[in-house]
Amino acid sequence: MTFAWAGAASADTALTLSGPITGNTVGPQSTSAPCIIAGTHCSQPANFGYNNFEQNGNLTAYDMWSTTPTAEILDGTKGTPYSVAQLTDVLGNTFVVAIDVNTTGAAGETLRLFEVWDTTTNTRLYHYNGDTVIGNVNNNGNGYADWTLGIVNLAGLPSTDGILFHAQWLNASDGAESFFLVNTNAIPEPETYAMMLVGFGLLGFVARRRKQGRANVVSA
Repeated sequence: MTFAWAGAASADTALTLSGPITGNTVGPQSTSAPCIIAGTHCSQPANFGYNNFEQNGNLTAYDMWSTTPTAEILDGTKGTPYSVAQLTDVLGNTFVVAIDVNTTGAAGETLRLFEVWDTTTNTRLYHYNGDTVIGNVNNNGNGYADWTLGIVNLAGLPSTDGILFHAQWLNASDGAESFFLVNTNAIPEPETYAMMLVGFGLLGFVARRRKQGRANVVSA
C-alpha cells in the first residue's frame, strides 16, 4: 500500500487510490468508522447517517451522493450535507475513504469518480478520477477496506461548512458496495508500515537461523 499525506483542506486536491489491500487491516466498518455511501447495513455513530442506496444488478453505472440522516436517495441526487464539526468530532481532522468492494469474480467493477465538496462555498476540495478497475480483490464483501482514497484533511474549514461525498462506479455485481471513513490513526504511516515489514522479515530470519541451529545439533 502507498499513502499520500495531504495538507490542510484546499481547493481540488487529487486523492491517491491505494490497494488492493491484502488482509483485513483497514476496518471493519462495524467498529472503525461511519459509512457515507453503502447499500448495506452499517454501524454508525449517533446522528451520523449515510446514503443507503438500493443495489440493482440491472444497472451498469452508479452515481451516488452521501446524505444524513440515513436515507435512500435517487441516483445522481445530492443529499443533505454533513457539517465539518460532525465529521471531525467522529474522525478528527484527517481521514481516508475506505472502499469495501462486493463484486463477483468477473472483476469488472470500475471506479470512475470520487469527490469531496464543501457545499457552503460550492468548492470541490478533493477528487479522484478513474476509470480504474477495483473489482480485482480476493476478500470482497467482508466489511474491511479493499481500497483507500486519501487523505482528506478538513483542518482550517469553518465547523459549520457543509460536506458532501460523491462516488461514481461502473459494472458492479453481486452485493452492494460500501464507502466508509477511517481515522488516519487506524492506518500505519508509510514509515511505520515499512518498519513493520522489516520487523516481520527479521523475525523470519531469526526463526530460520534457530531452526538451522537445531538441525545442526541433531545431525551432529
